[in-house]
Amino acid sequence: MRFNFYLRNPKKKGRTAIYLSVTYRGERIILFPGESIETANWINKKGINKPKPISENNGLIGRLMRFEQLVRDMYDELQRATNDIVPAEVLKNAIIDKISPVAKRPDNAPVFISDFFQTLIDDSRSKKRLCNNSKAIMEQSIQIYVTAQNHYKEFEYIQRKKYRLTDINQKLIDDFSDYLNMNLKMALNGSGKNMKVFKTMMNYARKKKLINHDIFMDSKVTVTKESPDNIYLSEDEIKDLLEIKKFETPLYETVRDYFAIGCKTGLRFSDYSILTKAKIDKGFINLTQQKTSGKVTIPVHPIVEQIFAKYPDGLPKCPPNQVFNRYLKEMGQQLPSLNKDFEKTITRSRKTESKTYKKWELLQTHTARRSFCTNEYLSGTPTMTIMKISGHKSEKSFMSYIKADSLQHAMLMRDRWKSQAK
Repeated sequence: MRFNFYLRNPKKKGRTAIYLSVTYRGERIILFPGESIETANWINKKGINKPKPISENNGLIGRLMRFEQLVRDMYDELQRATNDIVPAEVLKNAIIDKISPVAKRPDNAPVFISDFFQTLIDDSRSKKRLCNNSKAIMEQSIQIYVTAQNHYKEFEYIQRKKYRLTDINQKLIDDFSDYLNMNLKMALNGSGKNMKVFKTMMNYARKKKLINHDIFMDSKVTVTKESPDNIYLSEDEIKDLLEIKKFETPLYETVRDYFAIGCKTGLRFSDYSILTKAKIDKGFINLTQQKTSGKVTIPVHPIVEQIFAKYPDGLPKCPPNQVFNRYLKEMGQQLPSLNKDFEKTITRSRKTESKTYKKWELLQTHTARRSFCTNEYLSGTPTMTIMKISGHKSEKSFMSYIKADSLQHAMLMRDRWKSQAK
């Protein structure tokens, strides 16, 4: 097992959280010991990440060593109990349960916000807390809760105060929003996602009768969101990608083929990366989406059929998201059609900023789903039909995927006029 401590924001001035990376047997987990440090008091060089050996850090160094030993001891304990290799996720959950600050408390004892964040996470994992449709909350959503909790803990470090649930008011909410937007310089959607979790935490506290309804009447959590400029690949650009014949390694071809499947099914990466022949019946893909648990039926496009025919024993194993994106960008860089400038405008630190990229630089797993929705929309497929295939619940969320620029919409209008004239 390899243990390495790192800073959450190593380039940030002031305090930042410390996290522990644990790697073994090709798996990696991230754990937060609940410690922070001034970045100036940390050694951050190639191959070296640790607190500086100064008197100010003596207590911290000891606590980090004890935390590392806690992880080692927990692994040994789990291994003895199972007499087998301990999966990384099992070890992570065991550590979280061990260090969870939520415990039995005396009646009327104050509940701190950071502690109740952990209650939200634990109850979601144990299925004590369910979605509105009574289904279990996906691990993907729970990880977003964990991220928001870590940001909130850093906020309290800076404030030098632990807030109770009963301390929630408009000033506290606005201060946390300012921290996300101004201190961390988050994009609008990033800060909005964290504030949405804060609101979820408040709602759950109200449900458990730990805060009263007046807080909601007097305070407002603003969940900001914008539709950023994101690329999609046109049918011609997808064709260019499919025409690549020479690959440095077989993994490049695997990534290309999986991405093409995404472009022709509208599935999310979590779904198209595990697609098998077993989910195909009589020319249709039938599956339950990982993210929403919604069931979809998708006709098998000829390109998807050709890709499956290439692999009679089943598709090769798909690499993880981060690796997939890197290989995808490297292939996109080879194509002249993707070496065009693309200006992306987002709101960061509450200011609008624009940056120009090459189109291939913005390629990622989710570009496939966006390309499917946009290309089908431009080809004249009814919106409701595309939504049934993609699994979008509302037209508003679906339209955020449509990346047809004003010229393409003008071309659609022109073609419609021609059709009406005939």
